[in-house]
Amino acid sequence: MKRILAITIAVCTIYSCKDNTKQEKDLLNDILKVHDKVMTQDEGLMKSKNRMDSLLKTAMKDTAEKTNAKGIDLKLTAAGEAMENWMSKFQPDMTGKSHDEVMKYYTEQKKQVTAIDSQINVAIKEADQYLSTHKLK
Repeated sequence: MKRILAITIAVCTIYSCKDNTKQEKDLLNDILKVHDKVMTQDEGLMKSKNRMDSLLKTAMKDTAEKTNAKGIDLKLTAAGEAMENWMSKFQPDMTGKSHDEVMKYYTEQKKQVTAIDSQINVAIKEADQYLSTHKLK
């Protein structure tokens, strides 16, 4: 009877570990999908940033307008820097960490990269709206 119980516990533990590994891989894949999406937006971010920089170099007479343009330019810069900062700190290798530690870290990283995705989308949209009404001469 003890032998059957021991075998049952061992089998459950093995399946539990496989399930834990799958959860970890799935969450890491979710993070990487958001990362890949953000990286495809990088070109749009840089184009918007370059256009805003060019516009700011022109002689803008309205100081309120110039302040608005500088604010949008700063949002573009901050969005790009946020992604660079996240990428430099992200550590996907969780060797030696417990399942709970891995899940906690990956969950936090997913929140961060998702927030950066939103930050980039907002900055690009705001810049595009501004640039559509303020053409370079």
